[in-house]
Formats: sequence, C-alpha cells, structure tokens
Amino acid sequence: MECIYQKVSRGEVDLSDETFRISYGFDLQELVRSIGKVGLIQPPILQEIFPRRYRVVCGFKRVLALGELGYQQFTAALLPEDVRERDAFLINLYENLSQRNLNQVETAITIDKLKKYFSLEETQGDFLPLLGLGKSLPLMRVYESILELGGEIKMGLAEGAITREIVPMLLTFSSHERLILFQFLKRLQLSRSKQVEVVENLSIIKERDAVAVDTILTNEGVEEILSDCKMGLVAQGDRIREYVRKLRYPQLSKVEEDFRKKKNRLELKGIDLIPPPYFEGEEFQIHFSFTTVREYKKKIELLQSIADSEEFREIVEG
Repeated sequence: MECIYQKVSRGEVDLSDETFRISYGFDLQELVRSIGKVGLIQPPILQEIFPRRYRVVCGFKRVLALGELGYQQFTAALLPEDVRERDAFLINLYENLSQRNLNQVETAITIDKLKKYFSLEETQGDFLPLLGLGKSLPLMRVYESILELGGEIKMGLAEGAITREIVPMLLTFSSHERLILFQFLKRLQLSRSKQVEVVENLSIIKERDAVAVDTILTNEGVEEILSDCKMGLVAQGDRIREYVRKLRYPQLSKVEEDFRKKKNRLELKGIDLIPPPYFEGEEFQIHFSFTTVREYKKKIELLQSIADSEEFREIVEG
C-alpha cells in the first residue's frame, strides 16, 4: 500500500473525527519543541473522506503540535481511499505500539475500538497479547470499565496517579464519591497495593455503616493526620491506611492495640513476639537472631525472665 505525499491545509483536517485516535493524557510541549527545532520528520497519515476534507489516521499529536506552532500547511501522507476503516485503524495501532507503551486509558480506548472491528474471540486472542494483557478476559473487562470514569480520574489513571486495579471498586461509588476518593488517593501517592487496600476497606465501611465516603474522609481523625505538617507523605499514607483499617475492623484493631501495649511492657529487646493471624488460634511465635553464643544466651535468659510475668501470661493465656 503506497501513500501519496502532498501539502494539505490544517483547516482541511477534521480534528473532531477521532475514528482512529487512541492517544490520551499526553504532554504536547516536548513534541512542539522538537518540531519547532528540526521540523516535521515523519508526516502524519491522513485519509480523504470528502474532497479536500481529511481525517487523521496516524499522527494526531503531530497535527496538534503543528497547529500550536502556527503551521497553516504541512506535508501529509494520504492513504488510498479504498483502504478499509479497520485496516486504517490497524496501521495506527501498530505504529503506536512500535514506538511507545500505551498508558492505561489508551489501552482501554484501543480495546474499545478493536471490538468495533473484530469479534470478542479475535480481540481476546489476537490483540490482548499485543497490549501486554495475555489473553485475560477478566483483565479486558477491567479495561472496558475504565471508559466509564470521569475525565479527571481517567487523566489521573493515564498519568499513573492511581492503579487500574481499583477501577472496578471505584465504579461502585457515586460519581461524586469517585472524584473525592480519586483526589484523596492522588494527594497521598499510595503504592498500588495500598490503594487497593484503602479503597476496598472504604467500600466495605460505606456499605456496612451506610455512610458517604466524603464523610469518612473529612472526619476529625483523617483531618488531623493530613494537617500534620511535620509528617512526611509516606508516613501520612501509612497513618491513613491504618486509620481506615481500624474503621473496618474496630474489634480487631482494639485487640491489636492491647497486644502492642502489653508486648511493649515486656521490653523484648531484639525479640519479636508474633500472635496468631487475626488473633484466631492459640499458637504464638518467637523470632530473634544472634551472632554469638553469648548473645544467644542473653536472649534466652530474657525469655526465661518473662515466662512467669503477668503481662506474658495475659498475652498468651488471655
């Protein structure tokens, strides 16, 4: 398939036609600086849909950058008119995949457009692997749900402020709550696993207590943590995570706090006393390390000294 190269006027390009566009959440300025410095190296690919009326097949960002630079005309590669829409989309997709990794929203847009041209089986079997998703239908469903999010949240997802794993849970909240929760997570910059934990816990608290998310996130306990200027961002995130966890598991949190206080009174220097998971069961563990026989004996002596203490008996026997 050979393209014809010719000059086109920018006004002849219909930028509202996004039939083939998959780019989302990009910073145009670097491309503007590049074209401004060295010129247009790779012309965009256009397709004529009406006489002297074109739509962009490849190079949407290049056309936008040329507009930023004030170009009224530029050289474009014109795709033959008989090229099918499906094939034109694949030209754009393969060009993008050969040059960069798609962000999460771009992947969602790509899957949505692929479903227009291909069956579910073809999309799942032939194209998901190209997008780095294996052949996972559940993962494909997660990406489909991304397009239901509002613009600000999608932009945050494209920029990496939130992880795709929380998208299905976000959609269980109202649009107002989703935005508040997104802004909250973006501020804290939590890791992927911590985002999942916090959103899951908030979802359960919301349903169990019939309380709005913004009510939870603006209560006195949260505000106190967020207003502590001496606390770093990571520490704030950990404190918020622990606070939300306590709201979800109030009884367990009380037992854990009681255990911590009793353990601290034992003054187990260099020795870790580990309770059964969730305090369900009777088996405790003792962990410690040593480098010499003398150090080993000192820790054994410490353990022997606490064996008959009231605090230790309360911990182990209740």
